[in-house]
Amino acid sequence: MPETRLGKITSKRQLTIPKDFYEKLGLDENVEMILENNELRIRKYYRIEDSHDNYADLVLKSILDEGIDNKEEILEEFRLRMNLLPLAVQDLIEDVRKKTSHDKRTSEELDKELFGTE
Repeated sequence: MPETRLGKITSKRQLTIPKDFYEKLGLDENVEMILENNELRIRKYYRIEDSHDNYADLVLKSILDEGIDNKEEILEEFRLRMNLLPLAVQDLIEDVRKKTSHDKRTSEELDKELFGTE
């Protein structure tokens, strides 16, 4: 059963998160906010630097492949894409979960289909 608490929104549109939720989620000064189906979800925000897998080389290559050659534009676009990467991955994971939620195959059956028999 989900836990619920009342939050308070100030006149400056600032939301107060109940302390126990803040601590349970291990929140920091930044959170990710998702608006979907008239609901606002708040979750811990992970910067790419916090990840064990850093895709910086792929991000930079994609920028250079697009023909951006101004150093300041490259740096600005690189920072933007690196900050958006965790959100894109989370969206991908949610999409895969939705698409596979009705799949009744076992993990062994999926492995066989994906990788063949040994």
